[in-house]
Amino acid sequence: MTIGGIAALIAALAFLLLVIFLCVTLVHVVKVLDGVSQNLEKVTGDINALSHQTDELLGTVNAKINQVDPVFQAAADIGTTVSDVNNGTRKAVENLKKRVELVTKTSVFSIATNQISKRFSKAKRKKQNKTSQPAKTKA
Repeated sequence: MTIGGIAALIAALAFLLLVIFLCVTLVHVVKVLDGVSQNLEKVTGDINALSHQTDELLGTVNAKINQVDPVFQAAADIGTTVSDVNNGTRKAVENLKKRVELVTKTSVFSIATNQISKRFSKAKRKKQNKTSQPAKTKA
């Protein structure tokens, strides 16, 4: 065997070892990929089941919301009605205050006018009495 033959033999053995190492590595990679594939199938199944349960839950929640919606609408209507009643009451109280103020002003003016009128009439009577008494005594 020549040196070239020995070198070729060593190269062939090295290549054989490389191929064996690559085969072992590929076998491990195939096993890992099989495990990943199986896990992916399980996860896909779990995701499908979870998606189905989520759809059911969403349907249930929507049904409950549809049942509760009229309650909230009624509460909103009651709130609007109470607000309207409050506004009406405020307006009525304001109108009543204005009328009371008007009546009070009118009453005060009327009382003052009556008092002034009484005083002037008393003063007039006194004057008439003073002027009429001497006239009566002369006649």
